Amino acid sequence: MKSITALIILFALPAVFAQETQLKNKFNYEFEVGGYFSLTNKLPFWQASNQYGSIPKELPSFLCRQILRTKKDTLNKFFRLDYGAELVTLLGRQPQLIIPEGYICAKVGAFEIYAGRKREIFGLVDTTLSSGSISWSGNALPLPKLQVSIPIYTKLFFKWLSFKGTYAHGWFGEQNYAKGYYLHQKSLFFRLGKPTAQIKLFGGIVHNVQWGGTPKVTLPEGDDRLYNGKFPEDWFVYGNVVFPLKKVWGTIPKYKDYNKFELGNRFGNHLGSLDAGAEITLKKAKLLLYKQFVFDDGQLFGLTNTDDGLYGISLTPYKSAFKKVVFEYLYTKNQGHYVSAFGRLLGLPDRHPNEENFLFNHQQYLDGWSYNRYTIGTPFLTPEENLRSEKQVDNNYIFVNNNRVWAFYLATMNQIGTVSFTNRISFSKNFGSYDVVGKPISPVTQISYGVNTTIPLSRLKAHLNVSIAVDHGDLIRDNFGSYVSIIKKW
Repeated sequence: MKSITALIILFALPAVFAQETQLKNKFNYEFEVGGYFSLTNKLPFWQASNQYGSIPKELPSFLCRQILRTKKDTLNKFFRLDYGAELVTLLGRQPQLIIPEGYICAKVGAFEIYAGRKREIFGLVDTTLSSGSISWSGNALPLPKLQVSIPIYTKLFFKWLSFKGTYAHGWFGEQNYAKGYYLHQKSLFFRLGKPTAQIKLFGGIVHNVQWGGTPKVTLPEGDDRLYNGKFPEDWFVYGNVVFPLKKVWGTIPKYKDYNKFELGNRFGNHLGSLDAGAEITLKKAKLLLYKQFVFDDGQLFGLTNTDDGLYGISLTPYKSAFKKVVFEYLYTKNQGHYVSAFGRLLGLPDRHPNEENFLFNHQQYLDGWSYNRYTIGTPFLTPEENLRSEKQVDNNYIFVNNNRVWAFYLATMNQIGTVSFTNRISFSKNFGSYDVVGKPISPVTQISYGVNTTIPLSRLKAHLNVSIAVDHGDLIRDNFGSYVSIIKKW
């Protein structure tokens, strides 16, 4: 039945949109049709990563993508109503109908509010070529959210000081090990320097929380991770989710009201990043430097694990065949296991002994930092099921066993005539995890490469898109994959 529905949508919608010539003046429509193939019947790393979950699970597969968005208006209107929708139909061994985007957005002055699914990246990175922002990279299908934001840097008191931010409530729905739980997300960023300044400094925070809901697994009798069969989700809990500081919302209740696990830690699963960066305008290029300090507990604010995080450099030449070059380094081996180099330099003690992070995993939300089994943050912390079978653990409750990594990443965007190329290559060393339930992984290396080429087809007024990717190493299976499609826009 799903296959029949997918075929109807696949062939019916283009005909409908082709006839609606008057409406096309009011929106942008994009149609893509293509096919995947690989040696292992799985997508290689750089074809699967940061695709917003709209990828096939098994290959070969045939894809049809349709995107509908409001036409951009150059007029600076005080009020504006936008919408967007994306439909991906996958036909093959596992037919799928995926909706990566579907939202309605209202803009009033500097404010914006939207409801639905929307492609987003949170954190200070180069959003076009980054390997993935550390806590929210666009690797998983967007969660349905209700979000209020100031999306563009807006002046705050002085011309040289501006800010932007978001505040959102989202729904995880039903996952493998829990259901009905929520996302709390907020971000706040500041910019020092006028928009035309040669040097601009940036700083901000992204805070994500999984909270509420009901586990779908049976916990042992006397297990202190659960109370009355559910995770708490009242207004007191929400206050402590938004402001994760003990005793902010009055006296902490007794165990009879909440479970011991949360009273000894925090309500929900908190993680995010504290970001800093600088943008420098040079004579022939623009340079962006950034660092994302990851946090999954309180170690960051005790300067215990400041060496963990994502380091990045983005160079955008003004006149060159190379349109952009991005280099990044990801390091996640600390996780509160030892005092960072910066902390040792200052002679600081370990304020959180024996409180390792175990990044992207959680003892209550056993699905970890994932949505529909796709990592929400950096794709280098890959799901357990994507590893070689000998690297997996015999524990279904671990989402990421390999979360101690360092990785080098290089991406380029260049153009020769009318043909554009995007290259991505990564080299990582993987060290498993600190957690005792994890299966130690002796350090193994992994190299992945992907190239995407876009060639204009003038007669069809369309573009030919060709993607090739290769994996080699001891963490995931060696692989070669290709994707070829035709993209037409109206």
